[in-house]
Amino acid sequence: MGEQGYEKGRRPVGRTVVLEAPAKVNLHLEVLKRRHDGYHEIETILQTVELCDRVEVTLKERRPGGSPDISLQVVSGSWRVPHDATNLCWRAASLFCRETGVSGALNLQLVKKVPPAAGLGGGSSDAAAVLAACNRLFETGLDDQALENMGAKLGADVPFFIRGGTALGRGTGTSLTPLPLLRTCQFLIVKPDMELKTAEVYANLKMGLTVNSAKANIQVIKPQLARFPQRTWPGFNRLEDVVLPWSPDLKRLIMRLREEAPIAMMSGSGSAVFAAFPVGRDVSGLTREFTETGYFVELAGPRARGVRFRDEESPG
Repeated sequence: MGEQGYEKGRRPVGRTVVLEAPAKVNLHLEVLKRRHDGYHEIETILQTVELCDRVEVTLKERRPGGSPDISLQVVSGSWRVPHDATNLCWRAASLFCRETGVSGALNLQLVKKVPPAAGLGGGSSDAAAVLAACNRLFETGLDDQALENMGAKLGADVPFFIRGGTALGRGTGTSLTPLPLLRTCQFLIVKPDMELKTAEVYANLKMGLTVNSAKANIQVIKPQLARFPQRTWPGFNRLEDVVLPWSPDLKRLIMRLREEAPIAMMSGSGSAVFAAFPVGRDVSGLTREFTETGYFVELAGPRARGVRFRDEESPG
């Protein structure tokens, strides 16, 4: 485009997009081995759910080059969420500009509904939303695969949230295979007032327990997903082997949910857990029970897609 239309290297834009950034649950999570780079090879089944953060991105002005100016406002209630360059939203905007060669002044606004440090992928989903927003605002025309490749540089869960739905993740979780969408379930998500660090959970996993794990067979999984949730579901979360001995309260919570639900397990590295119920099952009693305990509680259905634009571009 050159510098035509710029005044002293700047051109006002004033366009805003708003996106929903959903949470996810892991319907299965096996750790296969530790890699030489320190990461772990995993096999996981990911599912987006209708619990979403709100991400608003405004491109105030565009520049022909140089580092972008980024500002970030976060509404997070009592949760501790960084407001600076350590936030994944900020890092996503910076990475996008660096990778595509665009620049400008970006304002990011994040309203947190997904608990952080919970194993629900909220930060990764927010980052995916920012990548999608920048792609539209800067009119760079990247396809989903390009955005997923970029997102993998920010974190293993980020690529999944570009498309969302139901998917099998392999490698570090970034090699994704779409699976049939869930239709007939609802998730009761419960998070106690505790935070777990993913790196610490993986660091304490005894890999000798997992060396003989059989890889998931997609042809077996597909008919199981059609009937999900049933007690015959073969999925589990290997990281419970690490976390539950540390946390008797979390173990009691999962055991309580398993008394009522066909499936209940920890999501990701915790500390959120979920129970999967058939659609129509009344879970108001459980919701009330855990709410009175002071836990975060949310009933959410499966979501067929990842990050999604809520509004059309509007004048800033």
